[in-house]
Amino acid sequence: MRHRVPGNKLGRPADQRKAVLRSLATELLRYDEITTTLAKAKAVQPKVEKLITKGKNGFLKDHHALYEKAKGGDAEAAKQVARAVHLRRQVGAYVFDREVVTRVFEEVAPRYMDRKGGYTRILKAGPRRGDNTPMAIIQLV
Repeated sequence: MRHRVPGNKLGRPADQRKAVLRSLATELLRYDEITTTLAKAKAVQPKVEKLITKGKNGFLKDHHALYEKAKGGDAEAAKQVARAVHLRRQVGAYVFDREVVTRVFEEVAPRYMDRKGGYTRILKAGPRRGDNTPMAIIQLV
């Protein structure tokens, strides 16, 4: 029984659900706004929030200078570079496109450095014409 188990199954097996959420997250991070069903928007929102948080934690203002310091023997700089690389790889393992990973760390994350959370908003867009499914627009704030 699935009593009180969190998450939305979206009427799909686990592998298909994971693929749909990954593709929705990739496209939302690429275009800053997508239109999808309300259930999918609510399911992808926490995934995107966590990816942006990883982008914020792995953002280095001047990574070239920090990398050179790490090569020179600075242990603290080496630790920061290693953490940034690790977080970039984690985001890259979820997001399909390498350009989107770069965009998360270089464009999206700096935008939200002073914000503690709530990077996305869901706006209801009315029913879909074909099957009357509730639609929503999910966008980065």
